[in-house]
Amino acid sequence: MLDDLEIPARVVMRGWKPSGSGALLIGWPYSAIYVAATRLVAAGIPYVVDVGDPWWLTEAFDSPRLSRRLSALRASAAETFLWRHAAAGVVTTETQAGNLRELFPDLELLVRPNGYLVADEPRVQGAPSDAGADEGELRLVHFGSINSARVPVGEWLSTLPGAAGIRRVRFANYGPVSRPDLLQTGHPAVALEVHHPVDWGRACQIARTCDAAVVVANANPAKLPSKAIQYLTLPVPRIALTVSRGRGELAAFAERRPGFIAVGLDSPEDIPRIVHHLGRAWSDEELSPGAGDAWSEVAHEVVRFAIQSWDRAHGTTRQQEERVATA
Repeated sequence: MLDDLEIPARVVMRGWKPSGSGALLIGWPYSAIYVAATRLVAAGIPYVVDVGDPWWLTEAFDSPRLSRRLSALRASAAETFLWRHAAAGVVTTETQAGNLRELFPDLELLVRPNGYLVADEPRVQGAPSDAGADEGELRLVHFGSINSARVPVGEWLSTLPGAAGIRRVRFANYGPVSRPDLLQTGHPAVALEVHHPVDWGRACQIARTCDAAVVVANANPAKLPSKAIQYLTLPVPRIALTVSRGRGELAAFAERRPGFIAVGLDSPEDIPRIVHHLGRAWSDEELSPGAGDAWSEVAHEVVRFAIQSWDRAHGTTRQQEERVATA
């Protein structure tokens, strides 16, 4: 199989006869949008592909789902079909756009990370309190999963105690941890907490009791963690923990967004920068996300791009038909 959704996708779309001026294909894994693309091509309907992570052609390493050679060949052929027939594409990083342009030079691409949604903080009793917090303790929080795609957080946490004003570090993770070894640290001044995931309103409430929120990068620096945008709505400064200082899509993202500082796993010279970043007084206005990154604005931008791409495709088709008629 291409992936776990291929058979269900083929069953659901069996007999589907699409109609309309154009289509916007959004999804992961790829099999469902590939199957949809084959139906759209047969119907002569232009489509735009909107995806985040790479699938096969531009992936830097083998995916476990596609370890068998036959699956790899099928996936490569399917993705080639998907992009070759697309009127345009929407991707989240410049790296992915560059890789696709090398393979499909005529493909129009919009580079646009996902948007954020503002969540209301709960106004109920039982909110976390920072009463009794140690002045020398650095309190960090991460909302999301710690899995094999992430960089090792524990090693970095071990470098923080002993820096100016930091005697202890407390790191709280709200989300599933399938790779606990990535959190392991032998430093006695680092305390780790693992909690169940929470909704984003509660996450904002919890963040108020911490000094900073940490976005943990993917081990593949070409990928942008999907939750990085949502971190813009947290009411505290943000630390982008990257593979190496100044490298990767997360670092590039953080440098252009308010309240963020990008630091590297292997960059001890970044620690004074962290202390300075967190030591200053941040106003709510400084931490507020830009309106252009809201999901409503992102959706409008993507839809406008899709409509323009459909119109361009229809125009090209008309020109081709006119040439055939006059030949």
